[in-house]
Amino acid sequence: MLEYLIKVTLNTFHSAIPMALLAALALRCDWQSSRKHLKRGFLTGAAAALVYAVLKRNTGFAVREYYDLGVLIPSVSVCLLLLAAGVCVFKSPGQKCIARLRVLAFCAVACWTAYAAPNLMLYPFDFAVGMDNIFNTEFAFKAAGYASGVILILVTGLALFKTASSLGEGALFASSGLSVAVFFLKGVLSIAQILLGRNLIPRYKWLTRIVMWFLMHENIFVYAMMAACVIPALLLLASVRRAKPPVGNPAQVRRAKFMTRKNIRLCMYVGAGVLMSLLTVTVGVAYSNRRVGLSPPVEHPADGDRIIIPIEMVNDGELHRFVHKVTSGGSSIDVRYIVIKKNDTAWGVGLDACDVCGPTGYYQRKGQVVCILCDVVMNISTIGLPGGCNPVPLKFEIASGNIVIKTSDLAAEARRF
Repeated sequence: MLEYLIKVTLNTFHSAIPMALLAALALRCDWQSSRKHLKRGFLTGAAAALVYAVLKRNTGFAVREYYDLGVLIPSVSVCLLLLAAGVCVFKSPGQKCIARLRVLAFCAVACWTAYAAPNLMLYPFDFAVGMDNIFNTEFAFKAAGYASGVILILVTGLALFKTASSLGEGALFASSGLSVAVFFLKGVLSIAQILLGRNLIPRYKWLTRIVMWFLMHENIFVYAMMAACVIPALLLLASVRRAKPPVGNPAQVRRAKFMTRKNIRLCMYVGAGVLMSLLTVTVGVAYSNRRVGLSPPVEHPADGDRIIIPIEMVNDGELHRFVHKVTSGGSSIDVRYIVIKKNDTAWGVGLDACDVCGPTGYYQRKGQVVCILCDVVMNISTIGLPGGCNPVPLKFEIASGNIVIKTSDLAAEARRF
């Protein structure tokens, strides 16, 4: 769940925030015409993203880096023109400048949508990778994380749009310009990264150092975009606080109080959205990337060609990790396997590895068996069965109160480790 919440947030935040602010600015200048341009820009970008997603999914023709270049180069160009047009409209809001702003808004929304949308379209196809069917908790958690990320971005963007629409012209221009400038800088560095990675430009040391530094601190753009998101809310709160309540007409007093409450709620929604996004890209990423120390596996001695584990040794409902050393090509390989009691008459036996995440291993957390790499919780009753992130099944038999495993079956799986 957390994996796709993080992916959707990081993938979409940089485009959603400037899009919301630019929409508020364009609609302030000319509601009817700008609305049509923004809608057409979004549909154009979505169509381009859909074409790429279909090609990427069904052919080997589409290369994401070249697609990104084709989208980012016009994006950064439009960002520069937007900043210039914004200054023009702010200083002399004539029809000619406003018309240029509408066209640039169309181009910007199309580029930003085309940049962010492909991953949103492709992520759902990854949900069921390695699964026999979609009717399981792992698929549900991934879908829930994806949906949560989309809802978070939509609610934050909508609240920001309405908040920015209530600002004065100067504050609205400044906030929109900041978000566009942040996207411009991120786009320029992304272009440089792709060109350097593909050896399309010389590897100047100074350029490589700059790109590498920003790659090591890539969240700086997320924080800058969050600032561009919070500033309009703070400015609106300040204007609400400075506003003098009307006197006299009761209807005007009621309306003023209603607008005050509405603006405060909008600012709270923006703040909550930014806070949730901040927690996702900081605490969420740290939690997702955490490293859990696995308990050392026990080497149970083999009796000839069999390993005999007394049932009373693994009868406590805890996860037990074992290791068997296999000699292959003159080297020794530690083949790990796990045993856990599923119920009064059944035990789950499998390798400490799966087909999806490899030999990363499993650990027990609050009575649940969890994959250390993807944090997927196993259904204990399915351990010993193939599919998904379940441990690779290992053949065994119950004989005379013992779990018996053939060493040849463990040696056959040494390649996984």
